[in-house]
Amino acid sequence: MNIVLVNPEYRGLRPERRQESLGLGYLAAVARRAGHNAEIVDIWLHGEASLRQVVKRRRVDLVGVSILSQGRLRPAMALVSRLRRDGYTGFIVIGGHPPTFLHREVCRDFVGFDAIAIGEAEDTFVDLLAALSARRDWTGLPGLVPARPGPASETPAAPAVSAAGRQPRPLIADLDSLPFPARDTLPAFLARGRGPRTASVLRSRGCYGSCSFCDTRAFYALSPGPAWRVRSAVGVADEVEELVRDYRVEFIRFWDDNFIGPGERGLTEAEALAREFRRRRMRVEFGLECRVTDIEPSLFGLLKEAGLTEVFVGVEAVTQRQLDSLNKRVTVEDNLRALATLENLGLEATIGMITFAPDTTLEEFRVNLEFMNRRLGAWGALRTRVAEPWNRLAAYAGTPVEATLRAQGRLRGDYTSYEYDFSDRVLGRLYVWGRLARRLVPEWVRAALSRGRSRPARQTRRSTAE
Repeated sequence: MNIVLVNPEYRGLRPERRQESLGLGYLAAVARRAGHNAEIVDIWLHGEASLRQVVKRRRVDLVGVSILSQGRLRPAMALVSRLRRDGYTGFIVIGGHPPTFLHREVCRDFVGFDAIAIGEAEDTFVDLLAALSARRDWTGLPGLVPARPGPASETPAAPAVSAAGRQPRPLIADLDSLPFPARDTLPAFLARGRGPRTASVLRSRGCYGSCSFCDTRAFYALSPGPAWRVRSAVGVADEVEELVRDYRVEFIRFWDDNFIGPGERGLTEAEALAREFRRRRMRVEFGLECRVTDIEPSLFGLLKEAGLTEVFVGVEAVTQRQLDSLNKRVTVEDNLRALATLENLGLEATIGMITFAPDTTLEEFRVNLEFMNRRLGAWGALRTRVAEPWNRLAAYAGTPVEATLRAQGRLRGDYTSYEYDFSDRVLGRLYVWGRLARRLVPEWVRAALSRGRSRPARQTRRSTAE
């Protein structure tokens, strides 16, 4: 089969935050291993016209569309509609966190696609391709929700979705069984990037945390199997060596939800990777994300010797009430201790702060702002050390925060862009004024404030600016 995998454009994402889609890279890799032809089209890199050209240039049997956040739902579904209007009659499947949590709503409100892949999609995708290739009924496959037919769809194979939906299949237990992700778009991203030549690697999947605002734990909890899984140190080192050799990559951004896994195994696996990097004398630096309680001097000293230079850590707040309300399961002292450890080791720390949450008080806002100013300096320096200094907690589908706001009657808007009211109205107005001022400040002024940063701050779902 001929397959095109699409990463839609999302205008709310700044250029320095854009990167290749590892999810689509893995799907392309498993499809090719199964004998299919797969091509990745990133709309930001290639433009929508290039997608139309690819579809028209050769017979495309299936288009897969990745939707990474709720804000991308409408643009992605509009892209699907335009493909149908242009005459594409092949199979369209969509996937990602939002379609997984919102498959009933998406099937109810949108047309033009044939199925939603829910949960981890590699095994589901391969089974779907096999069924379509053999012209077998695919509607009973685990991990797929068939869409209802509609006027924008010319594919009669899509029956009405069942009222109950369908559960995801079990999580992939052995991540080493997956091929390395296809790197079709990496050269283009490297050509557009500034600073060291950077590639992303996924070493593990899942997180043992239970933060109330993060949909990662909720996403993996939908499927049977251990929430946190990790690849072997040898396999990860092999992939990194390939990136260095074939693409001259200088910096690896480990895109794990939580680099240090739970308990003794999490520490042992991190140590094993550090020792493997040192054994091979890897000539590459890397960054990672973890919880503050994972930051321990001896382990991170070993990781630094292996090439670690940057750590993203979700501090979120420096008042205990806020940390407890976010179910962070850490203390203010844990936050401060972790940052001190990173500073003593000479590691660059980028922190996530949730400056505005639904129930943040003015006093808590003042304490957090003073912490950022005292520790990180003026706004220009702060912008290089905090992922999003002026952000509002996003209410993601499937999270405890969304459920709480809904139960309280505070959730507004539709599921593609939830809004909510702050408990403190003055704080709510302050947030709006700050966002307005940010839009009014010329781009060149903001660029000047951020100038001098060697690498862009990491983007995480935990601290998404709205």
